[in-house]
Amino acid sequence: DEPLPPTDAEVGIDLGLTHFAVMPDGTKVAAPRFLRRAARRLKRLQQALSRKQRGSNRRGKAVVKVARAHARVADTRRDWQHKLSTTIIRENQAV
Repeated sequence: DEPLPPTDAEVGIDLGLTHFAVMPDGTKVAAPRFLRRAARRLKRLQQALSRKQRGSNRRGKAVVKVARAHARVADTRRDWQHKLSTTIIRENQAV
């Protein structure tokens, strides 16, 4: 592993509601769109889960599907945030 070359750039990040982040130079980072699709899928899976009878085998399968969907959303969000933060850190000396 080699350290990154030093740069003189500094950046302040404004986290907002309409955009995920806004940089001082006007660059706007949009909120990830994949979360909307995942939320719709989670809604459908949770509705299906709520219709299952407690203690049944099919409810157990539905619980696993919901858990996998939640894990997928968490993993995707974490990956996106890590990639964004790595990009910002590589471009700037101070955040």
